[in-house]
Amino acid sequence: MTTVRCYVPLDADELARLHTDRRLSGPRPGYAVTGPVREADTSGDQEEWEYAALQEAARAVRDGGSPVVVAAVDLTADQVDATAPDGARVQVGDVDLPRVAALHLGDDVVTGDPAALQDQDEELELSWYDTTEIAHVVELARACAPVPDDAPDAD
Repeated sequence: MTTVRCYVPLDADELARLHTDRRLSGPRPGYAVTGPVREADTSGDQEEWEYAALQEAARAVRDGGSPVVVAAVDLTADQVDATAPDGARVQVGDVDLPRVAALHLGDDVVTGDPAALQDQDEELELSWYDTTEIAHVVELARACAPVPDDAPDAD
């Protein structure tokens, strides 16, 4: 069966759920090599197109205000709806932890400093983590996650 590498943005709570439940239910947004990605760089190759999709996923997380965490997931083709892609954006089905190849973290998560992404407009610097490190990645993401406005004061 054909697999498709998808990049799935995760917030800190989704990452923790993936760790504890070993699954996230779909449908959910993902990013993959699509026709528009190939058309945007006709001289590119699969590796360059995947990098472009990963960057688009990372920017979506950053622009949404969450710490930058993206799971690289190998899904079967029937779990990916790319019938109406928006750039690299597609819809993906359930994400099972054993299908996650790697976790990519922005400098904001790695350093614990949300300001670390301020000067990264074009390409976001991403660090690679193996899925065996997911507990540590959850801690890092939670440490730099924004505090909700309705959270009780710590006083």
